[in-house]
Amino acid sequence: MKWRVMLLFLALSVPLASGNAFAEGNGKRLALVIGMSNYVLAGTLPNAVRDAEAFDAFLKGQSFETDLVLNINRRSLAEALARFSRRLGPNDVALFYYAGHGMQLRGENFLVGTDARLESEFDVPAETMPLSEIMNALEQRAKISLIFLDACRNNPLADRLNRGVAGTSRGGATRGLAPIETQGAGTLVAFAAAPGRVAADGTDGRQTVATDPLLARSGILPRRQRHG
Repeated sequence: MKWRVMLLFLALSVPLASGNAFAEGNGKRLALVIGMSNYVLAGTLPNAVRDAEAFDAFLKGQSFETDLVLNINRRSLAEALARFSRRLGPNDVALFYYAGHGMQLRGENFLVGTDARLESEFDVPAETMPLSEIMNALEQRAKISLIFLDACRNNPLADRLNRGVAGTSRGGATRGLAPIETQGAGTLVAFAAAPGRVAADGTDGRQTVATDPLLARSGILPRRQRHG
């Protein structure tokens, strides 16, 4: 429910915020949309790529210039983020959307590349991307940063770390994602599930319950097909 409310709020606020940015210096609306379905060891998330493709279509209808990236490993994820951040200017609206596996470890959130194995907590820096670094890059370069995270699906790699990390009750690997504190006044973050909770990937071949409320509002997904 929190995700749905935030999606609807952002759908209403993005055009207004973007309009202010344009007025103050010819800002652009730029988006990086990532969908991860085919993991080497973490199983398949069929709806993650569908979500990303549908969200990308929605953003194009909102006059965003989008970069859609699907099923990439950790190195390619870093390259996509670097390419995106280099395009951002001080009057731009930057939107980052991620559908796939995410995890938290000791209170910090990470996005998982398709090649991740995560055999121990020491593999996390090399095989995942810290969400904090993504947020910092957007906040430092863009006027407005909008971050959508449908990354709370049940993650078997994170579950294994949860069992292997000593002292999990004291901030080790846990389910879902950790709460986020934004640094910039122009930053909004939307989760698919509450902190520490997981969200279903879906089973009916359409978008997940996290993404289709916004798509229904946009007209891409008819309201009668909404589910969840």
